[in-house]
Amino acid sequence: MRHILLTIIFFIFLASCQKNLIIDEVFFDNTQLNIFSFNAAEKEIKITYESSFDDPFIEHVMKVSPGKRALSWLENNINNFGTMNLILVDIQQASIVRKEIFTEKKIAGVIKKQGEYLYELNFIVFFNLLNDDRKILATSNVEVVRTTTSSKFISLNERDHILNRLTLDSLKDLSSQSLELLKIHMSEYML
Repeated sequence: MRHILLTIIFFIFLASCQKNLIIDEVFFDNTQLNIFSFNAAEKEIKITYESSFDDPFIEHVMKVSPGKRALSWLENNINNFGTMNLILVDIQQASIVRKEIFTEKKIAGVIKKQGEYLYELNFIVFFNLLNDDRKILATSNVEVVRTTTSSKFISLNERDHILNRLTLDSLKDLSSQSLELLKIHMSEYML
């Protein structure tokens, strides 16, 4: 009886020591991002960026890479109409790098260096409108850089959440930056 009581107390103690961390899910919904309509008979969207498996690049650990998320958004949210011209969209960069950084914290008069990871996502997307002879009518290059940090020692679930949140926030930035630049450089070819 005593062993059973000690076992129950031990498991209650273990359960109370565990951290209850609830991570909200990140939902990718292309309808929340900007939609563009170009006066073009054709549209072509491609990724010329090739993911690297070398450090410090880490987008290969994600279920769906930032490049594929951007491709999905562009394929769903770029509409074309008209009888001539080609809208060509090229995702040149869609990388996430992870770098170790050290921050100094002063605790009780003692300076302590603490290791953290800095995650940086870079998007570069080229929008080109070509006529039927494949000459450039208008062009716009959109670049977005967003960073975030985390503790060095986190779970894989927390890492995935951080990478997905970084990707979603970067896509929102890319969407709004694209809208702003396309209005400046291609407004006469858009609705």
